Amino acid sequence: MFSLFKKKKYLPLSDYPESWSIITEKITHTVIRINLGYKDAIAHPDYPVKMGIAIPVEEHDEIIMGIKSEIEDILNDILLKKNDGALVAIISGLEGQKFIEFLSYTKRGGINFAKIHQDLKDKFKDYEIQMYADNDVKWEAYRSFAHL
Repeated sequence: MFSLFKKKKYLPLSDYPESWSIITEKITHTVIRINLGYKDAIAHPDYPVKMGIAIPVEEHDEIIMGIKSEIEDILNDILLKKNDGALVAIISGLEGQKFIEFLSYTKRGGINFAKIHQDLKDKFKDYEIQMYADNDVKWEAYRSFAHL
């Protein structure tokens, strides 16, 4: 009976398994690559900040695929290696205003968002790198993309 009130124990995000899935949204014309291995980390109290990095693109070609892979590696290096957060989804808008968005969850106060943004802008000068960071303690964005 008392187990109903037991506080959930969370792991550091780097300890959750990788379980990437592809979800195609026909209505919104998006493809979501999401790590469902984080479903047990939803609402992790140590990672309440949702960080998004978006890049408007003209086409999803080989160059953009290379940039997507490079930014994914950069974010993994910044976030996972220091246990400051994790990249949880990559969203690609395929029609209308095409874009790539990287969704991460991070610790509060440990991340220099302005530096990450500036470093990406300096590295990818030919692209408009947009960035935001908001509180999302319940991981609502992740839940919506994962359909949880």
